[in-house]
Amino acid sequence: MSKKKSLSNKARSLHRDLGYFFIGISLIYAITGFILSARGLGWFKYEYTFQTNISKNISSDDFKEKLISEAKIGKLDYIYKVGSKSTVEKNISRLNFVKQENSTLFFDYKYMHIIYNQTSGETNIKYISYPAFLQMFINSHLSTNNRAWYYLAMVYSIVLAFFALSAIVMVKGKYGFKKRGFLLMLTGIFTVVIFLALSFS
Repeated sequence: MSKKKSLSNKARSLHRDLGYFFIGISLIYAITGFILSARGLGWFKYEYTFQTNISKNISSDDFKEKLISEAKIGKLDYIYKVGSKSTVEKNISRLNFVKQENSTLFFDYKYMHIIYNQTSGETNIKYISYPAFLQMFINSHLSTNNRAWYYLAMVYSIVLAFFALSAIVMVKGKYGFKKRGFLLMLTGIFTVVIFLALSFS
């Protein structure tokens, strides 16, 4: 009996201390998860306009590749202050050529709209993005294995699993896992299955 109590106390103490330690990252994932889930509604996004001059006489076929090259030599620094370089360049690569009127080319993607004059090199860019400080947190939420954040995210994933499983041994009695906890777990799993079916069926 004492061993079970000791395990319960250890789980409770570790649960508490890890909870304190990971408050910051938990809030980041909670906030950015909410924003990303509602990204189709355009909440918190702003429309930025920017004008620059790039090389002249770029064809519609070469424009995306050339614009990324021009960005790397500083022609799009203003936009880089708004969105990360990888995000901006990804949006450039997804641009669609819309039309040409005389020497003016029009390109469009849902987050970026560009009007380019081949004769003068004048380029007008409309870019839709989150504010820079918010974009940084969103990028961390979507981080891949080539970034340092990835390792913290992996540790946090393991900790979240511990938070879920430690509840099995933390509480005893009528509010413990074997009684109330088990029913709540089944209800939670059933809720997830329903929403998965409604979302992806």
